[in-house]
Amino acid sequence: MRRSLALILATALLGGAAVPAAADEMSAIYAKILANPTDPAANLQYAQLAEAQGDYKRALATYERMLLNDPTNRQALKGLQRVRMLVEPAKTQKTFEAGVASVSNPLLEPTATPDVYAYGSVSVRDERVAGGQRFRSNFNLYGEGYANTSSMDYASLSADFGPVWNVPKTETTFRPAIGVGTAYFDGHVYYGDINASGLFEGYLNGAYQWLRLRAGYRSYDPSFTSGAGGYADVSGKFALADILGENDSLSFAPWFRWSGINGTPDNGATDFATGLYIEGGATIEYAALTFTNLLGPQTDFRLAYRYEWNNSTDVNHIWQNQVATVSVVVRR
Repeated sequence: MRRSLALILATALLGGAAVPAAADEMSAIYAKILANPTDPAANLQYAQLAEAQGDYKRALATYERMLLNDPTNRQALKGLQRVRMLVEPAKTQKTFEAGVASVSNPLLEPTATPDVYAYGSVSVRDERVAGGQRFRSNFNLYGEGYANTSSMDYASLSADFGPVWNVPKTETTFRPAIGVGTAYFDGHVYYGDINASGLFEGYLNGAYQWLRLRAGYRSYDPSFTSGAGGYADVSGKFALADILGENDSLSFAPWFRWSGINGTPDNGATDFATGLYIEGGATIEYAALTFTNLLGPQTDFRLAYRYEWNNSTDVNHIWQNQVATVSVVVRR
């Protein structure tokens, strides 16, 4: 019993001594920094020791100070990116959007018949740190209903999950993710989907930019002419902000897709489902007159116009389309 009490007492004394020892080491290194504030070795040692002790705010400030003196210091860049991901608090962003749109080619066919549709979406983006790594989860629900072309009524549900990594020496992040999705179309369940993707994203001059590589497997409902198979695509969005005034933007969003999904034509009927083809296209969108907090906190009124163009090895998938939308966006 006495040995046990002695062991507990000794452990407590040693543990308590470790804190002053670490504090003394921090003080000694900080004295070197005061003597020579630009000393890279002393600053790096101080930042790494603070990071090891979980003092991320002090580590972050030291890495930032190092980069002011030497913007190319790779160890400081890596440390800054690593700590930034850890100090950012967990956050969940919910976005709701509802609006109406005028569309010139709702069927996305070589010939066009205009229509009008109402649409709505719910998006949830959650980021948090687990095991020293930041992770992001996305959930998206979208639906649209047409005034005249009811066969085009559509809804989709998707989700993905993956870590967020900083790209060294840049303000860009890379996020590999696993995703799943399903959709409803023409009165039926449309497809089930599983995919893997890699997303590069960042900001340039205040505008959001992204590039995504994705590959997946999709299986269509038997009521459609397509069956099941793999696909791969590359897509992106490159934007400029404040073009003609505050709160407007101009974006260019190209895409390229290979689809290897077999199917059987249904008596020559128009095939809306994915099949065997290679295609590429782009969307050009101008969003203007975005009134922020117009109807309440974080509630925006948005007008937008976009032009879409698609070219394909399948002649039924060659089309152009124009869409003008009026919507309300709420963020919580």
